[in-house]
Amino acid sequence: MFILEVYLEKLINECRSAYGERLVYLGLQGSYLRGEATEESDIDIMAVIDGFCTADMDIYRGILKTVGWYERSCGFICGRDELMRWNPLEVIQLRYTTKDLYGKLSDLLPYAGKEDEINYIKLSLGNLYHELCHRYIHSDKENSAVKLKFTLKGFFFLIQNLHYVESGEFLLSRRELKEKVSSADRYILELSENYVPEDFDEVFPKVIEWCRQAFIRIGS
Repeated sequence: MFILEVYLEKLINECRSAYGERLVYLGLQGSYLRGEATEESDIDIMAVIDGFCTADMDIYRGILKTVGWYERSCGFICGRDELMRWNPLEVIQLRYTTKDLYGKLSDLLPYAGKEDEINYIKLSLGNLYHELCHRYIHSDKENSAVKLKFTLKGFFFLIQNLHYVESGEFLLSRRELKEKVSSADRYILELSENYVPEDFDEVFPKVIEWCRQAFIRIGS
């Protein structure tokens, strides 16, 4: 049986043993952090290594196999210097969706302000909007109907960040977010959980309209 606390303790010990002082950071992300994990959920870990190189990737793969549950292992690994020069558009999302396990993430990230967060939302919204429109026109309806389910997953993070910019409150879980956001945002969050392709004709115009309103909310 998978026990998160046991897994994390083993992972930290193995990483410290393998990397020594070069291990800068380990953090927990994803559904286990949000309290939404199932038996099939990925185990999302962020790792930062000083002087990171290809050999360190081989070492980390070996560590994950030693710790167990390798088929569910996921996450993000990088070097200290690379992280310090990371795109500021992603920094706020990274800061609020990662729990420190070893080291302190805030000491490793570049500065990011409200303008960076707004630009992150604009970029994410634009990418989702383009994906929806392009597929609707250049693919058959059946394909669009099936793939909408996967596109909708990205709206959780978009609404999460919109709520943060508008309220100053960053909420990790879907449950918390649904309680606090507008009825229009709540509809999209619930749709991402309950959508079936048979509903495509009914819901697609509503998704596009939500995107249109989101562009207005985030401003010029």
